[in-house]
Amino acid sequence: MGKKNVVWSLIAVVIAVLTVWAIMSGTKNFSIDSFTEYLKSCNPCWLIVAFGLMFLYILFEGLAVLRVCKGIGYKGRFKDGLLYSSADIYFSAITPSATGGQPACAFFMIRDGLPAPVTTVALLLNLVMYTASIMVLGIFAIIARPALFFNFNSISKLLICLGYLILTLVGVFIILLIKKESILHSMCEWGIRVLGHFKFIKHPEKLRIRLDKATAEYKECSEMLFNRKKVMLEAFLLNLIQRVCQILIPAAVYMSMGAKLKEAFDVYVTQIFVTIGSNCLPVPGAMGVSDYLLIDGLRDRMTEVLATNMELLSRGISFYISVIFCLAVVIVGYAKRAGKKKIRIRKIIMRKDKLD
Repeated sequence: MGKKNVVWSLIAVVIAVLTVWAIMSGTKNFSIDSFTEYLKSCNPCWLIVAFGLMFLYILFEGLAVLRVCKGIGYKGRFKDGLLYSSADIYFSAITPSATGGQPACAFFMIRDGLPAPVTTVALLLNLVMYTASIMVLGIFAIIARPALFFNFNSISKLLICLGYLILTLVGVFIILLIKKESILHSMCEWGIRVLGHFKFIKHPEKLRIRLDKATAEYKECSEMLFNRKKVMLEAFLLNLIQRVCQILIPAAVYMSMGAKLKEAFDVYVTQIFVTIGSNCLPVPGAMGVSDYLLIDGLRDRMTEVLATNMELLSRGISFYISVIFCLAVVIVGYAKRAGKKKIRIRKIIMRKDKLD
């Protein structure tokens, strides 16, 4: 979908290769043979659980987006939700921002017939719920096992604290964008004015008319959603389940090594801190940052080689394999839509109470 995306994909591949190389070369006594032996020693049943959690992570994001859309009055199919979540996950992984997948997701939603204002509100609200779910898990981690936070070194603690701060600021800003449509309107108006000044667009006045109309629709959709508390609660719960599934993957991998449930719980809480800290730097897919944090969080629990082996396997499942799967879904979804006219999603015509 454009040369820019190809470039970002190549950059992400290079970063991924460098990250894995840095992890392996930076660990004393690590070797491919030792990693192979480690894989052979893992319980395959728990690895199947880890892969199952990976697929649930992808599926629940799609379900969350579809639920928000349904709350506004647009019903999509299950396979549409899978495509939307795959596009979001893949493009978020190859771009510096964790929200880099939103435009790709919006592309497919609009291509399927959702109006742009509806798409914008749905994705912004889902992003709020995504952020809120991570913050809730972060609070849970601090309450449940505060000592695990202090197991990290000073650099990791700083990254995690910055992650908390950035997630809070992002969440507040997005809520303002949803509830105060004038902010988004002013940003778009400024963009039109700049593009018109440099002659990038020929008729800025026509765009302003379309912007005013879109803003009115946007306001209507946002008010509709905020008045439907049940929809918002369900969207939050779906996002929460999605995040729990992803964060549980390292714990499942640890269980495959013969760990006890209590020990796996500590790994789960550690991964929550890792997830929060990985949001502090603009690196594609948090590659390098997430790896560093997890290995640091595990260093008091196991040997350096074992921590590296576990990190490579769990990260391979939760990130690299899931991204490859999402890319395959995006390619198939894009190929099916190429050359076709917009597919109008069936709009639900119901009484107001039925939309909930």
